[in-house]
Amino acid sequence: MYRYSENPGHRTAGGPAPTMGAAPADSSVSHPCRIPVATLLVLTLGIGCTAVLALRVGASAVYGPRVSALAGMWWPQPPRLSAFRLIDQDGHALTAGDLRGQWTLLFFGYTHCPDVCPATLALIDRAYEALGDDEAARDLSVLFVSVDARRDRPDVLARYVRHFDARFRAATAPMEALHLLTRQLGADFTKIAGEVAGEYGYEHSASIFLIAPDLRVVGELMPPLEAEALATRVRSIRRFIEAQG
Repeated sequence: MYRYSENPGHRTAGGPAPTMGAAPADSSVSHPCRIPVATLLVLTLGIGCTAVLALRVGASAVYGPRVSALAGMWWPQPPRLSAFRLIDQDGHALTAGDLRGQWTLLFFGYTHCPDVCPATLALIDRAYEALGDDEAARDLSVLFVSVDARRDRPDVLARYVRHFDARFRAATAPMEALHLLTRQLGADFTKIAGEVAGEYGYEHSASIFLIAPDLRVVGELMPPLEAEALATRVRSIRRFIEAQG
């Protein structure tokens, strides 16, 4: 799988490198097939570049030269969310099934976060405004997932996210249940002690994940971002994915 970035040659993940077969069956003498290291390197890079080129060609068919709008997209094999169970801001269970049928921007954080979390939620709110009446905004949901279940009870979460936008949802869960979701996305978080005894905070992922209606995680939008850029990427990635069928 490739994460499409501003640098189209950058490979962030993938399967094992291809292997070369043995000598032809009609060879009179059986010798191991030795390929120069330089040749193997060229072949490997060629395979990777071909995959990226295929993505660029497919994207160009939809957007022409503006493929940078797809930065952060996971393609061609985006992972699909499996089962998890959280508790939302109204005290109800929230599962993977509740995300079906709509596009979702998912962000991890906690309500006591001093900077990244409120800044990101405000950014998403402005991106909503930038999308306006665009079709990409009509079924776009925002889910803020707190990593601090002890302090972020449902009523706390409700007040917090609705301060930014009444349409935003929030949820959390005890650590073990929360890990069923965070591990799927590679969204690490660590509890850290505060400067005053008894206080604590979290270091956590600042990425915004874009989830398709069929639960495929099709994008990871990483800071720094501006509202217009976020809106453009959500719109562009969505149109590209929908064009693939």
